[in-house]
Amino acid sequence: LFSGSFSALRKNPSVLFGFTIIVMTVVALLSLAGTMLPLFSFTSLMGDLDPQASSKALLDSAYMSVVSTIVGYIAILAGSFLAGILLDGVLSVAVSQLVIGKKITFKQSWALVKPRLWSMLGASLLSMLAVGSPLLVLVILFFMSLYSWPGSDAFFSLFGLLLALAVPVVLASYVISIRFLYAPICAVLEEKGPIEAVKRSWALTSGSFWVTLGRVILINVVVGFIAGMIVQIIGIIAVIVMFTILGDPSSPSNVWSTIILYGVISALQMLAYSLVVPILAAYQTLMYVDEKIRKENFAPLLAHASQG
Repeated sequence: LFSGSFSALRKNPSVLFGFTIIVMTVVALLSLAGTMLPLFSFTSLMGDLDPQASSKALLDSAYMSVVSTIVGYIAILAGSFLAGILLDGVLSVAVSQLVIGKKITFKQSWALVKPRLWSMLGASLLSMLAVGSPLLVLVILFFMSLYSWPGSDAFFSLFGLLLALAVPVVLASYVISIRFLYAPICAVLEEKGPIEAVKRSWALTSGSFWVTLGRVILINVVVGFIAGMIVQIIGIIAVIVMFTILGDPSSPSNVWSTIILYGVISALQMLAYSLVVPILAAYQTLMYVDEKIRKENFAPLLAHASQG
């Protein structure tokens, strides 16, 4: 699987790396804007504080600061989610074609992915809902415990239930995420609807959960190590630049320069993940192909397709 993943990257870097860098650049710019907007609102609020200002004016300023923060983070989450769907679709199609010895362009990949975008979106949302539902139980119990009076019987009961459910609920969410791992891939490569794609992923991982889990942990450790090294290098360079050019980052004259540099660092760190996303996508697509070979005698079909 590792050999095939890196072989795919070498054979079609223009699609696997090129498209990923373009999409992640857009996400990085969105992240930069989403990070800067709340900071701008907060610093503006601090600068506009006037002892003579009315309480209504102060509340309005605080309200706008909170709203801008929420909008910024919602935009980042939505952009990252949509970018993930696009990358899953295009990269899985490109890798699946390399399996049968065909190198396709981005235009050809997009032509295959475009009609399946809504199905991929639906499959991803269903998977997210299924994974998030157990965690929602913990969130509800947490807020219920907060609203109950500390020290009361209700508080101790809810808090005890929260502690008892924490580990099994988190494990249940992770198990579901593994079982639905192939849902977006099935939506685009097998032209399944959202519900059918989720069911198909569940069927493919039946009887091979532990193998799938081990492979997912392995690739995430490798990808996480590579991405972590890149992010650390960017962080070290940024710190050197900060203290070399700006001097004292906490001085009032350098506040805005520090904020802008912080936003740029965050965007660059997100962009760094574009170097490892294709590895993860190629590996998971090959995992999907391997499951079909083992369970559905898919190898003869691949051999026939490679001769076409």
